[in-house]
Amino acid sequence: PNGGPPVVADLANMFAHLVAMGRATKVKLLSFGYAVPPPAIAAALGLTPGERTQASLRVRYLDDVPFSYLSTHVPERIGVTYSEGDLANRPLLELLERSGVAADRAEQTISATLAGPEAAAALAVEIGSALLALTRVVRDAEGRGIEHLSALYRPDRHSFRMELVRAGDGEDRHWRPTTRLKQQAAAN
Repeated sequence: PNGGPPVVADLANMFAHLVAMGRATKVKLLSFGYAVPPPAIAAALGLTPGERTQASLRVRYLDDVPFSYLSTHVPERIGVTYSEGDLANRPLLELLERSGVAADRAEQTISATLAGPEAAAALAVEIGSALLALTRVVRDAEGRGIEHLSALYRPDRHSFRMELVRAGDGEDRHWRPTTRLKQQAAAN
């Protein structure tokens, strides 16, 4: 469906841009609970052995069409400060900051993957469809992990764009980014 012009926004502040442009986004919370996360997530967050996280699965919609499938893990000591109802109605970063945790920096990787059965159903695509995959680990000022996000995006609804400029001299000439990575949420 056509939901208006495509959106090109700063990746870190995409939802603020969507709201400012009057684009309707909503979230459907699929699961909410507490468990010991997989080892790779525990390591990324710097958790102690056996430490639990608040784990959730959500689907975000843009103009009533699913465009992202979000799996988040937050250390239990932080996760207990918000409820299932809070997470169904407010952005996770807002809930983290409300709890007194200050997000300071993040590491982010972008790759590609194929849709498994759960992601395919949530995003209304065929199993095995190509998806964009984003993983982000958010840290506080002391470097402690406060959120692990695994997000899958429909490539027909998203693209990532980076502007580059040539820099350096002689054999050291190279490409460097001129602006932050941008993400486009397509309208169709």
